[in-house]
Amino acid sequence: MVVESEEVRHESSEEYDSEEYEDDDEVLDTEHIDVEMEEDDFKTQGKERCKDAFLNFSSDYEDNEADEDNDLVDEDEEGFGSEEEIDDTAGANDLDLGDAVGAGFPIHDPSVKWNKMKPLLGERYESPHQLQQCLTNYAIKSGYNIKFAKCDTVRLTAKCGSKMKSQPCPFRVHASWMTQERSFQIKTLVDEHKCVRNFNISNLLSPRWLARHFLKELIMKPNLKCKEMQSIIRTKFHCGVSWSKAYRTRCRAMTIIDGKLTEHYARVWDYCHELLRSNPGSTVQVGVTVNPDQTTYFHRMYLCFKAIKEGWKIGCRRVIGLDGSFLKGTCKGELLTAIGRDANNQVYPIAWAVVDIENKANWKWFLELLTEDLNLLDGGGFTVISDQHKGLLEATKEVLPNVEHRQCARHIYANFRKTYSGVEFKNMFWAASLSTVESEFLRKMDDIKEVNPNAYEHLIARDPHTWCRAFFRTDVACEAVENGIAECFNAIILDARKKPLLAMFEEIRLYMMDRFYHMLQKAEKWESVVCPAAIKKMNKFGEDLRNWNVNPSGPSIFEARNGLEGYVVNLQSRVCSCRLWDISGIPCVHAQCAILFTGQDLFIS
Repeated sequence: MVVESEEVRHESSEEYDSEEYEDDDEVLDTEHIDVEMEEDDFKTQGKERCKDAFLNFSSDYEDNEADEDNDLVDEDEEGFGSEEEIDDTAGANDLDLGDAVGAGFPIHDPSVKWNKMKPLLGERYESPHQLQQCLTNYAIKSGYNIKFAKCDTVRLTAKCGSKMKSQPCPFRVHASWMTQERSFQIKTLVDEHKCVRNFNISNLLSPRWLARHFLKELIMKPNLKCKEMQSIIRTKFHCGVSWSKAYRTRCRAMTIIDGKLTEHYARVWDYCHELLRSNPGSTVQVGVTVNPDQTTYFHRMYLCFKAIKEGWKIGCRRVIGLDGSFLKGTCKGELLTAIGRDANNQVYPIAWAVVDIENKANWKWFLELLTEDLNLLDGGGFTVISDQHKGLLEATKEVLPNVEHRQCARHIYANFRKTYSGVEFKNMFWAASLSTVESEFLRKMDDIKEVNPNAYEHLIARDPHTWCRAFFRTDVACEAVENGIAECFNAIILDARKKPLLAMFEEIRLYMMDRFYHMLQKAEKWESVVCPAAIKKMNKFGEDLRNWNVNPSGPSIFEARNGLEGYVVNLQSRVCSCRLWDISGIPCVHAQCAILFTGQDLFIS
């Protein structure tokens, strides 16, 4: 059973607020980063599996890293037995604390730089994990390999990991909890090495340890590559690691920065309420699946800001590009997007949603919310461009029965060339797709039929009315035959799609804020009332302007001729018999000739 939350809508006319979602957790300090790592590795009980099916995919690499950390613990090493055997060998560097209180012993300072840490006899720590981190830092800095013979919630025993059997190294550390206070103290310390220093100790450089040292780099440079990380590790720690370990390090560090998946899904409701508080009138809807045992699974989430949808209604073309793209993070899913075109024919994201899979049900849910936000009604007077996804085509027919649904010609050709490849077929297909009158389209299709009748049948079966300009409506001022705007947006947010749920939504929100701000700054510098994209397209249409002659037939009716070709232009009605002016809203070469013939300015008429 799928349960949708009630939409919370605010009728206030406040514009889109740039206030960020505030996390109640402590803000990460990039100048001094000291992350407290989990102590779960010291617990003997098994980790409980998450009830959310989405999250059960979450952290496969974490289990692998825990195994790597456990490799550091060698309980069967020769020369080390139980804790009682170790205590029997107590010597000059052992402490006999009895019931003494540890007020006179030093306390470990975790804020000390990692390469300055060194274990001290009697030093007190808050946990075995903190001591393990100190010993690991000391070993990597000093070039001595250390192995942990015992490492659990009660005690920690470490020795030198040198394999020199002729002259065993005496280094040893033993620590346990104090009896009179909750402190973990070093009871035995033999700080003497007789082994050869070796900095190539990659077994100590676990992804967990390395992640703590790459937090600042990844905050400043989120796109840091694993190859670059390998080079940094080799330079900084004088030790090489594999690409897979660098990858797991990056994953763990990004988890610390962006938050765990469980934290993201646990705070979905908080995030939605914060968006509605800071952006009144926006639409945020979360869908969950309720199981018989009353547990809930995250299903989908839709987001459309008030300022964006109002901006689309006021200043954008009545064309919407629909597309779905895969999420690249640990939790797989689909990001559904609705992208508009602004007056300058550029990308204008309208709404986006995360769903578990791209199918008819999810597309219908998305289109119903989009229709309500944009007042599309039955789709009359609007155009939708999409790929050939069957579920999307069926959902569009049900939700928007009167909308003009164009199919992306690039996707049509991608399927066409799988069977009919080659430059000749490519040129003939695009010539047919870009034809603006039906007679021209039929001639181009006849050319394809002469070369290969099966290729002709293949294209006719794909409904040319959805991918050829000759059959497009003339009231939306858009001649596009491909869904490039949606593909462009998906490419822009590629890095965001690799992040957890809330981090991805925040990345998209911040991108939208930044984009609108910079687009406004550019628009204020325009020298003409005509958008630069329109001027550029007009210049492209009029490349062979000098080859056309104009014959007047009335005050506003003209015939533009070039050899045997002739087209009728009506300046008053703003139409041309070639239909390019009608479809695009920008004067074609024939209209430009007629306008110049009358002495008018192209950019004013």
